[in-house]
Parts: sequence; structure tokens; C-alpha cells
Amino acid sequence: MIRKAFIVFFLIIGVGAAKPVTHAYVLQGPHILELMIAKLGQAETLFVSQKYIFYGIGSPKYQQPVGLQPEAGQPIKSDQPVSMEKAAESDEHAWPPETLELNGSCRYIFSRAYRSDISSLDSERIHLYADGRELTIVDGGVLTEPENRFEIYNDLLLFRSRADLARRLLSLGVDVFVSSLGRLEGKIAFVVGGQYPNESVSQIWFDKDTFLPMRWIVKSNSWQGASAQLDIRYLEWWKVGNTMYPSRIEFYQDRTLVRMIQAKNIEVNPTFAEKLFDIRYLKASYPHVVSGARGYDQYGEPNEVQQTIEEFRRIYE
Repeated sequence: MIRKAFIVFFLIIGVGAAKPVTHAYVLQGPHILELMIAKLGQAETLFVSQKYIFYGIGSPKYQQPVGLQPEAGQPIKSDQPVSMEKAAESDEHAWPPETLELNGSCRYIFSRAYRSDISSLDSERIHLYADGRELTIVDGGVLTEPENRFEIYNDLLLFRSRADLARRLLSLGVDVFVSSLGRLEGKIAFVVGGQYPNESVSQIWFDKDTFLPMRWIVKSNSWQGASAQLDIRYLEWWKVGNTMYPSRIEFYQDRTLVRMIQAKNIEVNPTFAEKLFDIRYLKASYPHVVSGARGYDQYGEPNEVQQTIEEFRRIYE
């Protein structure tokens, strides 16, 4: 009996000790962020020339279910260097109808600031995030309204400090102290901010093998209390030196592809003039104020299509 009792005791202890093992591979959120930052590399600055494709300009809208990418946009192995020339060639395919394509660029001073510029033949838009402050300029005028959620994709790529990134994500509604395992298109992913498969809260998905971000679900409450979801996908990672960057970023709203950003060229550690990121200087340089009247969707969010048309209104005149 004594021997049997000892066997039962050790079985109980063994089972109790084994329970946490089922969760051993679910790393804590801050640790996942640190591993992602290490994977992205430690460059000081980055310049990306890119094109912006806006879908649904007109009617009917181009519908694209979440989870599916255009034929030429299938993700590649995340840690494999890619020839930018070859990637550009594969991108030469017919875009879906009802689209607007514009050229632009994005500049990063890591952990401090980023600036995106979009331009057409006779219109220009600048968005700047620097030291926690934001500024948007359209055609020489400063917008009075705060920017919408379509700009925050940069925040995940900007910070090179775990503490700074965690603080920023918390301010954007991502609870970095919650993590779980999920599955996206056959890949195992770490989910930071939510308990898989619950997608009712803001959360970021990371590839379990590479720790590179795959998806950011952005939730926000409307004026009426309903919930709108923006789904950002980080695809086709390029490796330049020791720096990783997603060459293709897709934005889905209500399961509809509404915007895509396609990188054309990447330059690591370029030198930028300080005034490009100086909000006080830019406000003095563009004293004209734009009211920022915009169309809103059924959730009370700025309508991306309507906003694009209004911000680049000269294209349609």
C-alpha cells in the first residue's frame, strides 16, 4: 500500500508539473516584441520608396476576402533575402479595376520618428510622427483633424526598444501582457493582445518561427458603439543587409481590400535633414490650415476611399 501510495503521489506531482508545458511555447508579449525587434535589425535610419494603391475608387468596390492575397502577392519565406528587381518584375500585373495608384516614400529615424510622403502630378500629402506628436499636411495646408488608423502600421516597425514599443502599443489598445498561440493560413503564430481565436480586441500576430509580424487587427469603437475592424497584413519581407522590411502591406476593412503599399526600393542608414521631422518648422512653413472635412463610414471612421479622393481632390478636377 505504501509503495502504491508513493506511485500515486508522484503521478499527481508529474501531472501537475506537466500542465504548464502545454503553454511553454506561448511566450510573454514583451518577450515576443523583443525578439521581433532583434529580427528587424538595428539600423539607425531607413528610406523606402513605394507606391500606394487605393481600391474601391468608384463603384462597385473591389472585394477581396481576408486571408487571400492577389495572385502575385503570395508571401515568401520571411528570412530569405529577395532581389528587389525580381520582386518588382513579379509585381507587374494588372491591378483590379477601380483603383488609384500614387507614388510616395517613407523615412524612418528608428525609435523616434517616421514621415510618409504621397504625391501626384499636382498634389502632395505629408504625414509625420515625431516624439509622440503627429502632423498631416495636404497641398500646403495643415489638417485640423487627427489622422485615422491607416497610418499606424508604421508604429510596429518604428521602435527599436521593447519598452518604447510596448508603451506605444498599449496606447493604441494592444494589451501586450496577453499572448496566445493561433493559426493563420496554415502557419502557427504568436498572438499578442488577444486569446486566440477571439478577434474582438486589438491584437498583433507574429510568425512563430521568425517572430516577424504577420497581421495587426485594429479595433475601434464608433460613435454609436458598434465596432469596426481594420486588418493590416505584413507580407513579402525583404532583407537588405541586416535589416528586414515588409515590401507589401495590405489593409482590409470589413473584409474588403482598401489599400496596398508596395515597396520599390530600400536604402539603409541614409542621412536626413532634421527639418524634415521638425513639426514646429513644418507648421511654420505651411501656415495655411485645412478644415479636413471628410466622409465617414457606417462605423464613424473616416472613409478611406472618400478621404483619399478629398485629400487628392485635384486629380478628379
